[in-house]
This record gives sequence, C-alpha cells and structure tokens, in this order.
Amino acid sequence: MIRLLQTKWFAVTVGTIIYTFTTWLCLQPQKQLTRAAQALRVAAAAKSAEPAGPSWNFHNPEIDQLMSELKDEREALRLRASQLDELEARLSTERQEIGLVTQTVYRLRKELDATVSRVSEEEAINLKKLAKVYATMSPAGASRILKEMDDEQVVKILALMKEGESAPILEGFGQGDKQEAKRAALLSNRLRLIVPPPKKASNP
Repeated sequence: MIRLLQTKWFAVTVGTIIYTFTTWLCLQPQKQLTRAAQALRVAAAAKSAEPAGPSWNFHNPEIDQLMSELKDEREALRLRASQLDELEARLSTERQEIGLVTQTVYRLRKELDATVSRVSEEEAINLKKLAKVYATMSPAGASRILKEMDDEQVVKILALMKEGESAPILEGFGQGDKQEAKRAALLSNRLRLIVPPPKKASNP
C-alpha cells in the first residue's frame, strides 16, 4: 500500500483531481457574477423606462384631493370677500343717507326753533305779570309799547293774554303802513306756534 502511494502515477492522478476540483470552484463565482450583471442590466432598463423629471413629479390621489379642497376654499374666500365688499359699499351708502337725513332734521329743527316760541317755566311768571299790565292798558297804548320790543318777547306776552285782550293789541299793530301790517300777520302766525310752559303737577 505504501509502495502504491509512492508511485509516480498516483501522484499524477491526485494532482489531476485537485486541479479539476479547483477549476470547477473558480468557474462557479463567474456564473454568480454573470447573474449579478444581468440583474443590474434589468434594473437599469426598468429605471430608464420611468418618466424623467424631479422626484416630486408623480401622481398621488391624496394630493389631487387636497388641491381640490384648497381650490374650493379659495373660491369660498373669494366669494366671501366679494360679499363683504358689497356690504361695505352698502353701509357706506346708508351712512351717507343717514348723514343727509340727520342734517335735514337738524336744519328743520333749527328752522322750527326759529319760528316756534317756547315759554319756560322760569320766565312765565314775569311774562304773566307783564301780560296783566298791558291788558289793563288801552290797546293803542299797549301796541305802541310792544312795537318797540322784539317779536319773540311780544309773542310770549300776547300768548299769556286772553283772546279778548290780545286781539285789540294786534289790531293796533296792523294800523299803519304795510310793513307794520305784515309784522302783525307774522305775530299772529307765531302765536299759533308758541309752546306754553309745562303745567305743574297738582298735589294730591
């Protein structure tokens, strides 16, 4: 047996077997590399088939829905802004109208105050005394004195007289020129618009 192991043919046979096995082992990784290269080529082909562009350029239903909601909200805000503008314009117009009405009321009140004579409670006491004095005088004498007073004072005094006392005095005002007759007519008209003093509440 030992002689067989030491022969030349045995050594050649063992060497051939080892060479064949080694060669086979070396060829197997080559196949693996070939498969890996094929896989890389397939991946590269698949990647080249994808559309070119940035990474965010892709279709997503959720983003489409979000964009639609944003558009609807923007349209609602635009409509709301338009309504607010219309309301502001309407309020501005109404404010101007109210201002005109207020000015008209103020002017009419001023004109009314100029034509209406008001007798306050404080001055009514003295005016009543004067009215009694002029009522005891002759109509001609009373009218001569009252002509020297302003119309406001005359109207207040005549208003506190009885009709039978004030009528002859007004008649005396009308006797004379055309201007005095016109003044008598104005006094008669203002007597109609005079506001008497408030009556005191009677004690129970």
